[in-house]
Amino acid sequence: MTVTVVVCAYTERRWPDLVAAVASVAAQTVPPDQLLLVIDHNPALAARAEAEIAGVTVLVNTNRRGLSGARNTALAHATGDIVVFLDDDASAASPDWLELLLAPYENPLVAAVGGAATPLWPGERPATLPAGSDRGELDWVVGCTYTGQPVQLAEVRNLMGCNMSFRRTVFEAVGGFTEDMGRVGAVPVGCEETELCIRLRQRDPSARIVFEPRALVRHRVSADRLSWSYLRRRSWGEGISKAAVSRLVGPGDALSTERAYTTRIIPAAFLRELVRLHLAGAFALVVSVLFAAAGYARGKFGRAVATDLGVVSVGEWDRSAEEPPRFPYPARVLVRDGVTVLGEVTVAAGAEPDGLWDVPATEDARTVTPSVTVVVPSAGRPELATRCVRSVLATEYPRLEVIVVDNRPEVPALRELAASDDRVRYVAEPVRGLSNARNRGAAEASGEIIAFTDDDAVVDRLWLDRLVAEFADPAVDCVTGLVLPYALETPAQQWFEQWGGFGKGFRRTRFDAHGASGSDDVRTGPLYPFAAGLFGSGNSMAWRAVSYRELGGCDPLLGAGSATKSGEDLELFIRLVRSGGVLVYTPHAVVRHEHRRGFDDLVGQMRGYGTGLLPLFAVYVGRRPAELLAVARRVPGGLRHFLGGDSARNQGRGHDFPPELSKAELHGVLAGPFALLRGLLTAPKRRLGLPEPQATAAVRAAEETAPTPLKLLRGGR
Repeated sequence: MTVTVVVCAYTERRWPDLVAAVASVAAQTVPPDQLLLVIDHNPALAARAEAEIAGVTVLVNTNRRGLSGARNTALAHATGDIVVFLDDDASAASPDWLELLLAPYENPLVAAVGGAATPLWPGERPATLPAGSDRGELDWVVGCTYTGQPVQLAEVRNLMGCNMSFRRTVFEAVGGFTEDMGRVGAVPVGCEETELCIRLRQRDPSARIVFEPRALVRHRVSADRLSWSYLRRRSWGEGISKAAVSRLVGPGDALSTERAYTTRIIPAAFLRELVRLHLAGAFALVVSVLFAAAGYARGKFGRAVATDLGVVSVGEWDRSAEEPPRFPYPARVLVRDGVTVLGEVTVAAGAEPDGLWDVPATEDARTVTPSVTVVVPSAGRPELATRCVRSVLATEYPRLEVIVVDNRPEVPALRELAASDDRVRYVAEPVRGLSNARNRGAAEASGEIIAFTDDDAVVDRLWLDRLVAEFADPAVDCVTGLVLPYALETPAQQWFEQWGGFGKGFRRTRFDAHGASGSDDVRTGPLYPFAAGLFGSGNSMAWRAVSYRELGGCDPLLGAGSATKSGEDLELFIRLVRSGGVLVYTPHAVVRHEHRRGFDDLVGQMRGYGTGLLPLFAVYVGRRPAELLAVARRVPGGLRHFLGGDSARNQGRGHDFPPELSKAELHGVLAGPFALLRGLLTAPKRRLGLPEPQATAAVRAAEETAPTPLKLLRGGR
């Protein structure tokens, strides 16, 4: 029989483990006939794998983002009679790993065989994962074999995803992995292999699923998985996942193993830890069970949101250089002509983009290349930050500095990211809050232009080029760009776009104290310039360094990580325009933002946006009392704009837009004043303005030639 081995990867953080895993497969006593490496929506990693890893076929995930989609991509290309799956952070323990996995297939009733995984700890076994011997009852939390699983060859209900194999005919009979389940990036949910195994046994009760503990791999455990917070999140995610399996295959099959585990294995372990006076271990067992049960209850009995929304692909087509693309799903395609973004068209599955043929391209090539600093704040999401920074570096802007601001110090992966390229610097900002992180990055920046994006964004290769081009006009202080979705794979992501998303259209617009030129009546209406979301988004904006510092940066009372949760970018834009500055929105500078995938996460985001709405105006007026009348006379129109079902703000919502999202936003609005009060009482006593390391290199150089005007611009500081 022939064998295909599949390794799936999504991040360059695991590069050494990925290389070791591929090498261990190549060194087996029974070499595979085909070795596939599937890269999950990470073009930089795919290119690196193609260039540096020999003897492997590199594929890109053409399905929905996530482990299930990547595995299904591999199944479409697999030729072996047996398909073996190995994680990218697991390496074969011995050269006979594959031989041991394949041996049970001599029995024609065996449909699937899995092996064991032993953890490779970064140090000692943590208190959060107690153990009576080599195995621990909670080692499943980090994807390893746990107490209660067989210690010799035996039949089991399901296999472990990091070390499993199936006859290829299984997938022909029951289909592939369910893409509504499975880990997406670092999100700790899964159970897609459990659902597949149960589905297999329901389809063919005679099929045998076998566990061979001697077929062992070593599974690397990263330090971030040893914390109490990860234990809670992983247990909660397991409960959510088990609820999803229960809905698909029924609770009897879905929970058969878990009943024995929670009634026998966990109580015995709890008593053992108490006898040993290992109170942390006993507490960890209780925490895991409680959070898994709560997650299951939430997934099982929580409100299910009905929707007929399917997957929508997102893509891009440069009509000047490429043949029109085709997509397996309905798609939203960004159409450009060289450096010019023409617009976005909706395309049916399998069809070619059509439209935007008569829109002329513009030729406004960059004539100047000022030095640019890109600030990327991050709060505990190193995988996303790495992807974002890689996309910024890929712009190949000639005079570039990237500052990664760690707002949850210390995250070792961010230091490693900074060490990987001379253009990248690591800066820690211990005071929590997106405004503080942005201001710290701006204070450290050496560029004449300071650009900002968020760690959950991916910038286009022309992003910096198109932002900088607008600064050829010396009157321009700030430029914002077009923000489109990175993916539209889940209903929550599509509902966020119906709500309004981050996009501000495809018309270049210039904003100043007198109004908006190049725009339509929606943007120049009676609410100008106080309408929410008018100017662009903080995840795609660039400033003249002097202008940003003169204004004092983002207000620390506003923004993610503060009590008010949002509003810092709009308040800063209003402050600029009302003080006589100029802001330009350009659709030609494109950023892709990864929207929340889950409904609960989206509800929280909507509540947060609502929470920041009233505080942003209160903070603005509170620091500038003379503006009270200007804001107050726009309140009636603002209420109509916010609440009116036919307002420009609410018109784009589909018939299936969940009312829970609108309610969450409204509840946030009502909670906003109390959130601001809490922020005033608890925030660090830091005045409005930039954190105060010394003046940057660019400022110091300018002061040598023009000290007096510059000091005046900086407010005398």
